[in-house]
Amino acid sequence: MEIDAVNKLVFHVIEDVAADNCDLDEVIEFVVSFSNEHALSQETLLKLSSIFGKDSMHREKYVISRACASLFSGKTREDALMEAGKTAFLLGFDELAVREFKEVLAENSENVEALCGYGIVLARKGETEAARVQYEKALKLNPFHVETLCNYGCLLYRLKKTDEAEEMYSRALLLDNENVNAHCGYGILLSKRGESTEARYHYTQALKLEPDHVESNFRYARLLEENGEPLDAEKHYIVALKADPDDPRPHIFYARLLAEHGFIHGARVHFRCALKLNPEDVEAHCEYARLLARFGHRHEAEIQYKKALELDPGHLGTLRGYADLLKEKGQYADAEEIYRQAELFKRSAW
Repeated sequence: MEIDAVNKLVFHVIEDVAADNCDLDEVIEFVVSFSNEHALSQETLLKLSSIFGKDSMHREKYVISRACASLFSGKTREDALMEAGKTAFLLGFDELAVREFKEVLAENSENVEALCGYGIVLARKGETEAARVQYEKALKLNPFHVETLCNYGCLLYRLKKTDEAEEMYSRALLLDNENVNAHCGYGILLSKRGESTEARYHYTQALKLEPDHVESNFRYARLLEENGEPLDAEKHYIVALKADPDDPRPHIFYARLLAEHGFIHGARVHFRCALKLNPEDVEAHCEYARLLARFGHRHEAEIQYKKALELDPGHLGTLRGYADLLKEKGQYADAEEIYRQAELFKRSAW
């Protein structure tokens, strides 16, 4: 019976993708072979892909979607490749996402969703000009594609082309006034310009539509903090952290807020969380070291300063902070040497 074959397939896929040395392409080959052997229907495999997606089992969804693309043809294959590309992007597998989107475009160069998806991956990889090309192609084919307008606006903002970015966000919101990403992106742009009232409007609109939206909560919290509203800022940092505890940015900014208002234990907790998530953040190591030194935890502070200097030997804030700490400990010669290094790095930067 097909149900027995499906159960066997599901068990095999879940077990394989969980392995530390998993090769996803090998799992895909197994799914294709197994599906042919047991004559699994197109409807069954597509439903399986959808179930995995709803359960946030993204590796499993990617494998099934990509296998569907190998098994089927025409529009079904194109749709399966798109699902595989989007899922690979969610997983952070940029090269696999590129592969899927490029396959779609090789068969249908006018697939606007694929052009947009390809642009998004390229932008994340830092290939900004290549991303612009994809977004421009998509908008030439469909000037009203909201997702492309939003993501192109984000890219243009990163490139400091704020007027062009504003045009993209405005067009997106004209077409879809309930687009959370457009409100959030426009809010970020306006906040950067110092237009805090207008930025506040767009952040609150985004949060009315999606109260747990991580980026909107995080950015709105920063705006509130800058405007002297720490209690309201705290609420939004907490929402962002609950929605995505694996994003180091809210941990860092919330740690700073707590430290500024004397909540040292909480600040330490969030600095540690941030550094666990992103151990190569030199600035975070430096800030955490300063906090520790300020409250007499000199040994722990020294460890953080040393970690920061391992990552960036020329980081001026760390060099100066470490020298100050050594001076406090009475290690005057060592402190003088670190001050000297800081001065040399400062001159070389000029």
